[in-house]
Amino acid sequence: MQVEIEKLTFGGAGMARANGKVVFVKGGLPGDVLKVKITKDKGSYAEAIIEEVLRTSPERTQAPCPVFGECGGCQLQHLKYPSQLSAKESILRETLERIGGLRCIEIEPIFPSLEEYSYRNRVTLSTWFQKGRYHLGFHEEGSRKRVPIEGCPIASSIINEAIFRLTKCLSSIDNPRYPLVRIHITSDGKTAHISLVPSSEKDPKRLNGLRDHIKKSLETGSVSVAGYNEEEFEFNQSGLKFYSSPSVFIQSNREINERLVETLVEWSDLKGHERALDLYCGVGNFLLHLAKRAKEVVGVDVSAKAIKLAKKGAEANSITNVIFDCSPSELYVEESLKRGDKFDLIILDPPREGAKEILKALGLLSPKKIIYVSCDPPTLARDLKTLTKFGYKLIKIRPYDMFPQTYHIESLALLSRLI
Repeated sequence: MQVEIEKLTFGGAGMARANGKVVFVKGGLPGDVLKVKITKDKGSYAEAIIEEVLRTSPERTQAPCPVFGECGGCQLQHLKYPSQLSAKESILRETLERIGGLRCIEIEPIFPSLEEYSYRNRVTLSTWFQKGRYHLGFHEEGSRKRVPIEGCPIASSIINEAIFRLTKCLSSIDNPRYPLVRIHITSDGKTAHISLVPSSEKDPKRLNGLRDHIKKSLETGSVSVAGYNEEEFEFNQSGLKFYSSPSVFIQSNREINERLVETLVEWSDLKGHERALDLYCGVGNFLLHLAKRAKEVVGVDVSAKAIKLAKKGAEANSITNVIFDCSPSELYVEESLKRGDKFDLIILDPPREGAKEILKALGLLSPKKIIYVSCDPPTLARDLKTLTKFGYKLIKIRPYDMFPQTYHIESLALLSRLI
């Protein structure tokens, strides 16, 4: 079947039309004319792979990664960077209109990443034994199949140096039943911090020998075992100290995260008398900056480890006007309603699946402003549509290219209470 790709879609596939049906082509780019093979027919649409490129898109470029197309980490290395940015703006707008019914809203220009490659300061690698040795790598997209790597073009030089040295260290292990399943590597901008993940909670101490071997072999910040005295590290962001550990989530693109925080602080427009609530606060990425400008901030996260690190960050920055609560956000907002709590500002930074379960309660809490941080346009559009039904107006939204070479889109949305 011959098709011409019309546009890029969320997920990275190119969209074409053939025989009255929408066809999503993996690896297809706008302007490509392709011979494709249908792999799945879903009735109203189909999925396909490229058999032959008949005419190449002028925006197509050579992907630098040798496992691009196999590894599930990147989807857009074959698309020139300016076109990636343009496509992401279009995808966000189309998604907000199609799912959220949100039209004629202000979508500010996407904030590009300073680095198109070498920007990731955090990766999680799978480990497995094959052909007499241990391998490090990622999973194939949509599959449990693993793809070995020697390095990652979107990871920082510090991360790649750690991957290179870890590969050498693991080559000495000849036991296929060694209890190591994953490795977290995080950079503080100066050095790497490594956390070894055991195959079960019973195995942590069995990784101590490998931990000690890596410590001797690598010039690195720390090496520890997840779930067993995992070491913490300090890093600076926009003038404040933060603390994390390799297994705890922090944003992977430091430069873009700083721009994201700056905009959130600007849009918050705090004058010093306000009370704010930061749901899914993590290690305090937004919370600590807001606390410098508000009367009081409440930080809520389900992770006890993240809350512990956020508290440590508050103490290091002499911030005393923060209340921390380790509980699910859904439970906190329910209890907050019962107490009759009042907030001027609520920050939402939920996981990929969004914040569907707490939106009604947020409407009842009735803060003057809600700022929603999202990495998933479909769930963002769904949740924004719901919030507009609960008396909020979407003022503006801005996308950030937190993840160049991938289909992911980070967005910041500002909502204001109508009444």
